[in-house]
Order: sequence, then structure tokens, then C-alpha cells
Amino acid sequence: MRIRVPKNICCVLVSLPILLQASAQGLIIPSGTYVIANNGNLVVAANWVNNGSFTHNGGAVVFAGATQTLGGSSSTTFNNLTIAAGSNTRIVSPGQKVKGVVLSNDTLNANGNLTLLSTATQTALINGSGTGEVIGNLTTQRYLPSGFGYKYFSSPFQHDTVNDFSSAINLYTSFPDLYSFNENLGSNGWVNYTNPSGLLAPLAGYAVNFGTSTAALTVSLTGVVNNHTISTALYNHNMTFTQGFNLAGNPYPSPVNWDIAGGWTKSNIDNAIYFFSAGTTDQYTGTYSSYVNGVSSNGVAGNMIAAMQGFFVHVSNGAYPVSAFLAVNNLARNTLSTTTFFGYTVPQAPSPLVRLAAGFADVTLDGDPAVFYFHAGAGGSFDKKLDALKLMNTHKDVPNLYGVSTDTEKLSIYALPDYFDSVATVPLGLKTARDGYIDFKATHLENIPPGLYVYLTDTKTGAVQDLQNAAPYQVHLAEGEYKDRFFLNFSNHEPVWTGNAAGSPAAVPFSAYGAGETLFVNIGLAPGQKGDIRVFDLRGQVILRREIDAGGVQSLISNLTPGIYLVALYTTGSEQTKKIFIGNR
Repeated sequence: MRIRVPKNICCVLVSLPILLQASAQGLIIPSGTYVIANNGNLVVAANWVNNGSFTHNGGAVVFAGATQTLGGSSSTTFNNLTIAAGSNTRIVSPGQKVKGVVLSNDTLNANGNLTLLSTATQTALINGSGTGEVIGNLTTQRYLPSGFGYKYFSSPFQHDTVNDFSSAINLYTSFPDLYSFNENLGSNGWVNYTNPSGLLAPLAGYAVNFGTSTAALTVSLTGVVNNHTISTALYNHNMTFTQGFNLAGNPYPSPVNWDIAGGWTKSNIDNAIYFFSAGTTDQYTGTYSSYVNGVSSNGVAGNMIAAMQGFFVHVSNGAYPVSAFLAVNNLARNTLSTTTFFGYTVPQAPSPLVRLAAGFADVTLDGDPAVFYFHAGAGGSFDKKLDALKLMNTHKDVPNLYGVSTDTEKLSIYALPDYFDSVATVPLGLKTARDGYIDFKATHLENIPPGLYVYLTDTKTGAVQDLQNAAPYQVHLAEGEYKDRFFLNFSNHEPVWTGNAAGSPAAVPFSAYGAGETLFVNIGLAPGQKGDIRVFDLRGQVILRREIDAGGVQSLISNLTPGIYLVALYTTGSEQTKKIFIGNR
């Protein structure tokens, strides 16, 4: 038996608070008639024929017959579409669409007639928990709020080719609009990949330039969807510019969760993922952000990777070349239809956390962030499970800020030991592509306990900037890379804010210097005045702590290893840091 809507009834309103089981029944909507389904599930067990209009505002249409067709002269836009176990459903008419979730527990033959829609509010997907298959060609969409510049894309299809992008980009321009990435190159790794027959490999990412228009863009790709386990081999050949990074991509027509237990195999692969955002003025530049262990470098990048999203991973360092294996299965797939292209729900941050940003004062762009957080078991050296490396931005108006680990790795996310005695000092690095005034500011300070002070020091100017209670620290810098100058400090001592002072904030005359392999200080303490001395190496480790109660020249350490050291003096109402060099005899 089928349900037929009579032609003399112009509208049928179906409001279903509970499941409507219409066993052995199909649905025919004649021309000139429309049906509105607001909620609940509509179950059909025979053919679906829509020659009129069907508005689906909530719930799912469930196909539960043994063999069914979905068609009609009118296209249907389903809210959610479900194929029940034991059902073989074939779509026989073009223009059918889904705006929510497709769940197939048996066989859905899209037959080239189904589109998964993507809008500014949500993107349709195929639920990876389905026990059946979706076969035949279908089209997936990806809404982009701006088509400007490069986006890192991936294909959710089997045997897809570069030609699938031909409706969105020109494959024959003199300056290529599509690139693959090869980490085993002496150059920057990007390879012209505009041959229309080139394979878009599952789990691989590609850089696609959609042009100079800032208008919203919807990209459509067509093919037979991937399902089940997808894997690939990756490598780290320790090349100068690629440095073990590989451009991967989500292989499914659904979001994936990078953190899901059992969903991934990451053999010789670091735990961080890296995303790219196009610039707003130069289509060939942009910025990178990272995510690892529940921490986002910019508060946007997260563990949810959208359908058709490309992202970088890093093959762990080791005995080169390092071979790695990356695999993902349906357990990692997610049904969050609101996951947007590069815009994710970020997990709860650990405690405490500091997001420090450096940006040019004369532009409105966000600065470049680096995140520092405390974690039990962190040791200060690079930890592939807890830290994220630094990928340098290509936008000249955005500097590059990073923390330096104790083993000299440049990090965008840095896990610090969850304990310290009095003072912890973290070396910072900064690289700029032009001259200008740089603002340093803490954009997020989360769960900072009472009595813990967070401040920035500039060893060249002597400035000490309280990051919790002061304005941004501004300094003019020439183009270049700055090491061993800026430091992030965590302390139980209250710092003295010196703003943008051009010289030392010394309340007490203080100098430090090396003679051979010996470190000396000259301190002008008043009678009865006391001070506290700390000496740090450039890994931020305290190598000496001493209370000072007498002025004058004093020898602190002999037989120091040649290198650069920081000497900090804390007295009532002041804090000073000096950078010295210890050379050979």
C-alpha cells in the first residue's frame, strides 16, 4: 500500500512528535500538492515519488522497504535521510538533496542524483556509524565564507581526480592554482598539480587557490565516497625546508575527531595538527595555527577536522629517513553538521594557560600567538604528545612568535612542567619580514592562580612588562629574527612594570659580566638591604639561586660552559635581568 496525497488537498502538515511507522507504505505527492513535515521520523517502505513539494523541517525520512526508489519530477531536500537495515534504496531522479545527516544501515545507491548541501550554518554529512554502504556518485559541497586565496582541501571520494576542481578554479593558468606537497624535496615542498587526470589521493591534502574574490564560495566535488579504514605512508627525510611536515586531509564526507580513541593509527607521527588561513590582502600568503592535547594556538584550531579539510602533520624526528604510517577509521567520524571549514569547537583548556601574541602595531590583523601551558610530566624539551612545532607564516604583516624548548625546538604550543621553584623563564623567538613597531600582549590568561605573576622581559631595553595588569609592550624592531632577547616569565615575585622604558629599571645599581669561565656581579645594595639572585641558561633552567646581603663585586659561578646566560636580581620593589656571554679562556 502507498500513501497518496489527493490533488484536491493543497497541503498536508505532518507534525510527528514520535516515530510514525508506515509499514509497507510509500509516498506519492502529486503535482500541485505540498507536504510539510516538522518533526519526528517519517518511515516509508515502498517508493517515494515527489511530483509536488515536500518541506522537511525536522526529523528524518526513513526508507525501510526491501527494495525502494526515490524520485519524482520534483527535487526533495531532506532534513535527514536514513536507510534502514534490510533496505536497498536507489535514487532515480536528479536534484535530490540532504541538509543534515545521511545514515545508511544497508544500501543507498546515490546514482549521481544526490547532493550533500553546505551553507553558512551547517554542512550535510554521511554518518560513519552506519552498518551499510553508500554507493554510486554523489556530490558534496563545502561552503567557504570567503573564496580569497589558498585553502587546504582534501577529497572524500575514491579515485577522484584534479579535474573535479575544474568548476571552481582554472587548471590552465600560468601561475598554478592547485598544488600537492612532497616533503622529500630540497625546495619548499609545493608541486604544481594541475594535470586534470592527477589522482586526489585519500588522506592527502592539496593547496587550492580560489582567486581574489572575498565573496562567499561553495565548492562542489563529485564521486563515490570513502568508507571504513583509510591509510597512507608518510616520511621525514629531514629536508631543509619541509622538515618532516606532510600535508594530510580528511578522507570522509563527515568531520573527524583527531583525539578520538581507537579512531587513528599514528605511527611515528607527532600528536599536533596544523591549519592554514589565507591572508586578506595577498592571495598567496597566510598564517598557520596549531592544535595539540586539548590546546589551540589561536583559540580557533581544534580537534574537529571538517569534511574536505586539509591539514599538516609532522613525522617524528629520528634516524632519517623516518617512515610513518597514518590511518583513520569510522570511529573517528563525527556527526557535528555545524563543523565549518577551519572553525572548530575547542576543548576546555588546561590550567593554567597563557596565550601570548606579537603583532605589528600599524595593522589591524591579529598578532601571531604562541601558547604556554602547565602539564604534569612535561620536561621542557620537545614532547611530540604535548607540544606543537612552529610553522612560519607567509604573511609579511604577521610576525612569527614562538617558544624555544630546552632542546632548542621552535614551538607554537609549549607544555611546561607543572611545578617550578620561585621563577620559571621561557626563551622566546620572534621573526619579522619587515621593520615596524611590535606589540606583545597576552590575549588569554586562563586559570592563573593567585600569587603567580606572568611577565615579559626584554633583555636589550631592560623592560619588564606585567602581562596581567599592563598595556601591551611595544618595541620597534628591524626585519630579522630575534633570539635570546625576549623571555616569558612565571614568578612568585611581583615584577616591577617599566612599560616601554628604554633602559634598565634598576632601583639598585646592578651589573653582571663574565671573565673567562667565571660569572661576576656588581650590586649596589644599601646597608641592611637584601636581594635574591637567579642565574638561568637559555633553556630556562635555573643553575644558581642565592640570597645576597652585601654589595660590591662578587663571584657567583666558576667553570661555566661557554654560552649565553641570564642573571636576574630581585630586590624589594624591583626586578632586573642581565644577559651575559661566557667565553673560553
